[in-house]
Amino acid sequence: MTEQTAFARSPALVGQVAVWSLTLVLSVLAALLAPEGLRFAWISLACAIGVLAAFVRELSVHEKDGFIVRVAILCAGNAIIVSVVAGVAGLSELLTY
Repeated sequence: MTEQTAFARSPALVGQVAVWSLTLVLSVLAALLAPEGLRFAWISLACAIGVLAAFVRELSVHEKDGFIVRVAILCAGNAIIVSVVAGVAGLSELLTY
């Protein structure tokens, strides 16, 4: 098995993608289904749930080496995902107003 296939099948990568997918789904649902005045509050709640999911995922791994770095990467990814979704939601509100 090459290094690329080992990296692609890595449980750590699968867990990170799962956390980011959860954040993406919750952010998009919040942007689409939340009441107009509370849309960004719900999107920030989706970000908070993503950060909690990152901590739960990393604490379930039981590996202390690199814990802070892994959590920081997951939280940064969550922030980027939520920022993109919030930007698109903001632009769509401006264009429909």
